[in-house]
Amino acid sequence: MMKRQKSIMLAGLMIASIGCSGIPLKAANNDGLVAGMCAVGAAVFGIAGAVALADWCFSETDDQMIARIDAQCREILQRYEDDMLYFGQISGMNFGQNNYWDSRHWNSAVSITEFNLHEFATYIWNHNSTQQDYRLAIRTVKKNLDSSVQTLRKRVNKLGGKALGYEDQQKLRKMRQLLNNAENVLKHIAWFVDLLETHKDYFNLYDAIDVIRTRYFHEITILESRSYTTEMEIKRSILNRDNSQYAFRNFVIKIASDVSELESNIRSLKHGYNAKRQYAQILVNQLLTIKSIVVSDPRYQQELYEWEQAELQRMRIEAEKLRAQAEQSRAWAEQRKADAMREQNRIAAEANCLKQQELWNQRQCNNPDVNVNVHLVI
Repeated sequence: MMKRQKSIMLAGLMIASIGCSGIPLKAANNDGLVAGMCAVGAAVFGIAGAVALADWCFSETDDQMIARIDAQCREILQRYEDDMLYFGQISGMNFGQNNYWDSRHWNSAVSITEFNLHEFATYIWNHNSTQQDYRLAIRTVKKNLDSSVQTLRKRVNKLGGKALGYEDQQKLRKMRQLLNNAENVLKHIAWFVDLLETHKDYFNLYDAIDVIRTRYFHEITILESRSYTTEMEIKRSILNRDNSQYAFRNFVIKIASDVSELESNIRSLKHGYNAKRQYAQILVNQLLTIKSIVVSDPRYQQELYEWEQAELQRMRIEAEKLRAQAEQSRAWAEQRKADAMREQNRIAAEANCLKQQELWNQRQCNNPDVNVNVHLVI
């Protein structure tokens, strides 16, 4: 129905524009006012027609919108319904098939414990996703669905205020049903997003612990074994993973950065999370112990000295290079200055020659030398 109305409007605009443009040129001589009005009208209708045509070509029909939003809701449920159900099960909310969408269950968020958060974070990790990537993805889904719901609501309100035929009434009914379903899905996705954002500090710390502990798993395992060869084995492990000239120095820089990251995540915790906080602190202490083992090794001190000497040499070479570049730039500047002076002198000499030639020509005109040749005829 709406498409047919747009088609009629477009046809009227095009006919009006064509009608005015079809007036013969001589009409401008007979009746300039009429021709001028038609020209202006054609221009106005042409612009309006172009805008309407663009909107008509690129706008989404009601049927297309219904199909898109319905597919969007189905995809969201397919992707996240199991996740929300799992979270409900581990938190004791007991979502059944009939009462899953009952918001009273979701409002029981106060019962969520640190154990629930750990179990769900592990669930996400086991699905090969970091907590941050998961939250970003579901936030995007929520944003897109919210935009679709607003679009659908506007269409429903627009159609609801009109006298509709049977076909459009059925379409409006379908759109209202879809709007109710989409709003329901959006409500619970939004709640789930808010819950994840409320505990994002916990999930960020979970990510950091998992990544960093995995990075130093071998060294931590050696440390926890409490063998009398622990220090030697830790150093051997580091040298095996990095055979560069500054293996110990590189290791200390990296582990110090990871310790700082963990400590920053611990300080960012807005809630208690006592178990995760304690576990993270244990990991920090282990990393600091490993770092101290490396730092106390004479080879680390030797690497620092060699690196500092190499850095000083690099800085000297860089300074010499910069000095040479400056000298070269200065020489080029002097050369350009000399070339400019020579060019200036040449131009001045040419100007002087031209001026002398001009003076000589003037003297020749003022004092002409007349040579008279007399030929005698015998």
